[in-house]
Amino acid sequence: MTSSNHSMFDGTKEVIVSVPMSGNENVMLPVIRAVVENSDGSDSLLLQRRSNPDEAVFGLLELPGGTWRAGESPSDAISREVLEETGVALTSVSGIAVDILDSRRSIATLTPLAVVAGIHEAFPAVQVIVLASGTGMPGLGDGESFDVRWWPVAAVRAQVEGQPASFVPSTRAALVAYFDSMGSESG
Repeated sequence: MTSSNHSMFDGTKEVIVSVPMSGNENVMLPVIRAVVENSDGSDSLLLQRRSNPDEAVFGLLELPGGTWRAGESPSDAISREVLEETGVALTSVSGIAVDILDSRRSIATLTPLAVVAGIHEAFPAVQVIVLASGTGMPGLGDGESFDVRWWPVAAVRAQVEGQPASFVPSTRAALVAYFDSMGSESG
């Protein structure tokens, strides 16, 4: 696999990014993220802020998650990423079924909360957003994040509506889908 450099607008400035290529086509990276509800019944969601000052999304709130590695089940990928980034262990992940075909082949079927892809983003990723529950005291993980904590759902909803620029755009889109799904369940 090769890569090519592309000029993209990240919302504030033009950036040059290296995008993997397969043949003559750009490859989008598979990313899995979770809206993690606190399983202790406190009606809170797990969020973090990006810590790299060189990133356009520095300091913005985001959902935990990351690159979905080849050979990982969706549950394994999101559980690994959330634990690495936040220290929180997932107790359940919704919408995932694994069908074991034989000793060498398995298929995972997802019914995600949302699928988010930035059209003019500097990071070429398709983000699969799942709904999960977790437990534990958040802490700092692999150094990509800071201010990792449980946020009251009402505060997150108010911030999504009143301060949309405080979120990584894909996280805001996923949270809008989450709140829309909550409205349809209660209505």
